[in-house]
Amino acid sequence: MVENFFRSCRRHLEMLRFSVLALLLLWVIWQLHSSPYIFHPASVDDVRRWVASYGSLGPLVYVALYAVRPLLFFPGIFLNLSAGILFGPMLGIVYLLCGGLSSALLCYALGSLGGGRRLLDRYGGCWGERLTNYLSGSGGFVKMLWLRTVPIFPYDPVSIIAGCCKMNLQLYAAATLLGMLPGAIAYNLLADAVSGGSGLYVSAAVVVIAFGLPLAWWAWGGEHKKLKE
Repeated sequence: MVENFFRSCRRHLEMLRFSVLALLLLWVIWQLHSSPYIFHPASVDDVRRWVASYGSLGPLVYVALYAVRPLLFFPGIFLNLSAGILFGPMLGIVYLLCGGLSSALLCYALGSLGGGRRLLDRYGGCWGERLTNYLSGSGGFVKMLWLRTVPIFPYDPVSIIAGCCKMNLQLYAAATLLGMLPGAIAYNLLADAVSGGSGLYVSAAVVVIAFGLPLAWWAWGGEHKKLKE
């Protein structure tokens, strides 16, 4: 009886901790989303003008904005396309990778907070369960690499689920960085071409290869079957 009492107390304390953390996170998100002092871009040009206004601090501002993007609820495509316009196709790739990895680490941390796995089990639905089982098995690095390169999987939910699963952080970060690289190259080349650079057709071909090839390999190579098991 005493053991059951202490077990019940631990469960209640865990739920209390999770509730407090969830309320705190919701308060922070609300403050960020509603504050007139926080930047909320509506287009690629909004990002370009705002980051450029910081001059030499632009790269740091860009990476910081990308890092907190999941809390501000605006599409990552704005940042992906603006990197090449702001910094050129080469440095744009570097800063996009830094920002994307920072954003992924933030989502991972949110998922790994106490109670994250319980919330996922309760509200994650069919796809949440499948992704959890997929990442919880062996070969986590390769599986995360697939989820990053195949363009049908939403970036932030995958990151949060990886945190809920307590995936090895080093493997997660390495797979995320490597998996982002083809898309980063494609986005920056395309943005540079559209903004006045040369090689629009080559850039478009790179985009098709960067996103279409992994998708085709995923669909016809049999890896997608592991997700359904």
